[in-house]
Amino acid sequence: MSPSIYLTPTEAEAKRTEFLSLLDKNEKEQVYQEYLEGNTEFIPREFIQNHGLHLAMVFRKYPLSSDYKPDFLYLAKSSDNWNVVLIEIEKPSSKYFVGNTTEFHGDFLKAYQQMNDWRAWVDTPANLESLKQNSLSSVLVPSQMQRNPLNVKYLLVHGRRAEYEGNELRKGKIRSMEREDFKIISYDNLAVNINDHKKLYVAKKTNNYIDILSESYVDDGIFTWMTPTTYRINQSLHDDTDKNKHHSNSYISYNVKAIDHNLPKVTIY
Repeated sequence: MSPSIYLTPTEAEAKRTEFLSLLDKNEKEQVYQEYLEGNTEFIPREFIQNHGLHLAMVFRKYPLSSDYKPDFLYLAKSSDNWNVVLIEIEKPSSKYFVGNTTEFHGDFLKAYQQMNDWRAWVDTPANLESLKQNSLSSVLVPSQMQRNPLNVKYLLVHGRRAEYEGNELRKGKIRSMEREDFKIISYDNLAVNINDHKKLYVAKKTNNYIDILSESYVDDGIFTWMTPTTYRINQSLHDDTDKNKHHSNSYISYNVKAIDHNLPKVTIY
C-alpha cells in the first residue's frame, strides 16, 4: 500500500472541524504555526504553477535576512520560471477593521506593512540575487533549471472571514490592497479543499544544512533532486522512507533508483 499523502474525505472533514474549532480559540500565533506544520494539508497553495509545489517541501521561518523570516516559504515551478512564495500568518483573532466601520484596524495595517518591508528587501537587486543564488538555486534548484527567472510572491493569512463576509465594501477594501503578486486570505480559507492538498515535508534552513523536520515519507523529490550532502533527516523519516522507497519511480540509471543511491548518503541528525 502506498503511503497516505492525501486525506480521505472522512479524515478531511474531521480535520476541518478540529481546525475551525482551534480558530475559535484566542491562542498565540505560535500555536497556529505549529498546527500548520503538523498538519501540512492546511498550508495554502497560492501561486502554485503547473509543475506543482517543488519537492513537496515548505520551509518554516526561512531567513531572508536577520530581520525578515517569513512564517512559511515554498517554491513552485512552471516550464519557464519559478515562484518563491513568502507567507506571513497572523492570529485568527487579528482584526481587519475597527468595530463596525470600514476603517482598517491596526492589526491589519501592521501586517500589511510587514509585507511591504519584505517587498522592499526583495526589490533590492543584491538581496534578490543572494536569495536566488546563495539560498535557493544552489541547494534546491537543479543546475539545468537555474537560468529560469525567479518571481517572488507574497501571501498574508489574516483574521476570519466573518469580518467581511456579506459586506461588499469591506471585501472591496481588502481586494484593493492586493496586487498581482500579493494575496490576502483568511484563516477560514485554509480549510477549503484540504483533501486535494498533498501532505508536505516541513524543512528548516540552518547555516550548513537544510533539516527536514517531518517524520513521515511523502514522496521521493528530495531524495531525487537534492544533493545528499546538503540536507539532513531524522531517524523516523529515514526509516519510513526506507520502508516506502519501493513506491519511487525515479531512476538515475537503467536499474538504479535515485532514492536507493542517495538515501544512504543523507546525514541523520
